[in-house]
Amino acid sequence: MLPGCLTLALPIIQAPMADVSTPALAAAVSESGGLDSLGIGAMTPEAARAAITETRRLTDKPFGVNVFCHRSVRPDTACMTRWLNWLKPEFERYDTLPPATLREIYPSFCDTMATCDMLAEEHPALVSFHFGLPDGAMIAVLRRVGIVLAATVTSRTEAIQATEAGVDLLIAQGYEAGGHRGIYDPHRQTISGSIPSRF
Repeated sequence: MLPGCLTLALPIIQAPMADVSTPALAAAVSESGGLDSLGIGAMTPEAARAAITETRRLTDKPFGVNVFCHRSVRPDTACMTRWLNWLKPEFERYDTLPPATLREIYPSFCDTMATCDMLAEEHPALVSFHFGLPDGAMIAVLRRVGIVLAATVTSRTEAIQATEAGVDLLIAQGYEAGGHRGIYDPHRQTISGSIPSRF
């Protein structure tokens, strides 16, 4: 059940999509009676603030913001070189060169307070976490200003972690969701089975 501040005319929450969701889409969904989630996982804090500002210019309805909380990639030069060498024939096939290095295209929300502080200032109705949870200090900053918090969970273990962390809403995601799943730790096997109804 959604908190009162998120009362919707239609029971539709548009999935956040980094690099795809736009202020225009967010406003259209919110104006139609649903709740949009603006995917800011690939944005700098400044770009995310601009997207939130533009969304507010287009609608006065509530909308959400989604962030990626994955563990950051630790650069491994030898591994990166092996991948680039392995991919080199594919690049040559299309008469182009592989990049000199690989870089992480989606920074983790967990690595800096800048985006968290910006969200506390901008105060969207909802902030959702994907690929894990931020630390307790970040959750406290967002809760202190009254933002509703949601987290994608893919197992009972993740549901318990999110609940214990103080998240207000759980987004239960199975393989049926398509695209990528928001698994907290892809290196650890998730517990199969349904998320209990108590969540």
